[in-house]
Amino acid sequence: MRKVLTIMKKELQRFFTDRRMLLTLILPGIILYCAYSLMGNFIGDMLVGEEDRKYKIAINENTTITQAVLDEFGLDYELIDGYSQETALNKLKNEEIDLYVFTESQKAVENGATLPSVEVYYNSTSTNSTTVYTAFFTLLSQSSMEVTPIFYVNAFKPSYDIASDEDMTAMILTMMFPLIMMVFLFSGCMAVATESIAGEKERGTIATLLITPVKRSYIALGKVLALSITSLASAVVSFLAVMLSLPKLMSGSVGGEINFDLSMYGATEILGLLVVIIFTVMLFTVILSIVSTLAKSVKEATSYASPVMILIMIITLLGSFVGISGNPIVCLIPIYNAVVCMSSILALSLNPLYIVFTIISNSVFIGLGIVVLAKLFSSERIMFNK
Repeated sequence: MRKVLTIMKKELQRFFTDRRMLLTLILPGIILYCAYSLMGNFIGDMLVGEEDRKYKIAINENTTITQAVLDEFGLDYELIDGYSQETALNKLKNEEIDLYVFTESQKAVENGATLPSVEVYYNSTSTNSTTVYTAFFTLLSQSSMEVTPIFYVNAFKPSYDIASDEDMTAMILTMMFPLIMMVFLFSGCMAVATESIAGEKERGTIATLLITPVKRSYIALGKVLALSITSLASAVVSFLAVMLSLPKLMSGSVGGEINFDLSMYGATEILGLLVVIIFTVMLFTVILSIVSTLAKSVKEATSYASPVMILIMIITLLGSFVGISGNPIVCLIPIYNAVVCMSSILALSLNPLYIVFTIISNSVFIGLGIVVLAKLFSSERIMFNK
């Protein structure tokens, strides 16, 4: 038992005095805490409307029924009238108003209608519209069971959600695709980059490459380009698998209510995504090549890459939830710019400057990364684990 304790003490001492091993132990937990905290805040903001917002409710006729609901309404609102139904629905679709209420009053009953009715239209792609609809519809449904005469509530159509299949497709893809794609891109790069350099160092075959009469910068560039092509091939396969399976996944998860429609994306959108993916893969490859060069083995390279992946996921979440706020300069931030471009392309709201700034920014960082990689390749101590 004493021998076991001696060995255990030695191993623990070695572990807790090695800064690199401590970093791999502590850093993922810190980054995960930050990531989940950010996710919780962003998701909460997405599911609940703006606290200080005055919701815009358009109504064709404010009857005693709707006024009773508004009297108990817990949200700040602005009542708008004078819109035709077509105008109101268009404004609701464009998120210029948050709710449209169409009423047929008791006067309509006296003129031949069976019972008064209230139709409440909303736009499910808007968080504010969904929030005010839930509050209004809940109060209205309660009133329909408590007052006389009874009136109909959303009784004549299958759905009063004016969001189209294209709108729902864009919203779902904008939320899901960037995160999924960034995970696949980074995973594909990590699988090949960590093995290519750290693996060769571990096997001792890197020496054969380094003694060739070729500049170290050329070797670094060749490595990056080759690894980028391999990683891109892996990413394309994953991308196709996700896109082909996503319609079935979403139809199953929402009971088949959404017809997933990808036909709205043309050659321009596909080309834009491809350009963003190519430059993102190259950036990831450079980052992971540097990590792999600094490591002594594939295992060590993989452990170093894990915190980097978590950090990239945090940046991805920021890009997905915070967005760009209309300022293309934000696209100079690497990784963040890729997420913003993907989201904008999928939402059919891409500003060409986003792509231009993303290409410029990523090209600069890729170039700097290759310079750093060439310097590392020139170091005998690093390349031969001395």
